Amino acid sequence: MWVARVDEGWLFGDLSPRTAEILKGIPMLLESEDPRVRARLLPETLADEGHEADWRAHAVPELERLFASRATLVGRDLAAMRPMKSGGKLLLLVTNPHASAWLAALNAARLALYALNDLTATHMEMDSAEPATAQQRQAIASIHLMAEMQSVLLGDEALESCGPMADLEADL
Repeated sequence: MWVARVDEGWLFGDLSPRTAEILKGIPMLLESEDPRVRARLLPETLADEGHEADWRAHAVPELERLFASRATLVGRDLAAMRPMKSGGKLLLLVTNPHASAWLAALNAARLALYALNDLTATHMEMDSAEPATAQQRQAIASIHLMAEMQSVLLGDEALESCGPMADLEADL
């Protein structure tokens, strides 16, 4: 996978079909009704039961609406992925106006994968001796992929601007 900064946003290229499949799971993770995911994304925040009930009644519906809108937006961007001219790799454009939604969606998806796969902090250490199932190892790899994408969108990776995407079209 490579990334280029274009005027329109961030261009992720050479995405394998497996990487695209992982990314296409993001909207489903955000919309999951699994109690583990709901508890991770909308944890109990207040010790006082009355205040917690008020928070759940007023804040949670808005947060759920935000998750749903981010899932929809990210899903549209993923549906617009297109094949590259060379081989079975794919190209994804994350536009500047969608970057915040992508950041939030990637973060929520990482939390959901963590919860759904019964991961621990020890699992997430690079040289962990914690035994992990094949499914947990795949979840960890997906979490790291999403973290790398977040890092790019946050500007943690130095990328030169390539100008408008149209300037790159002939090569893609």
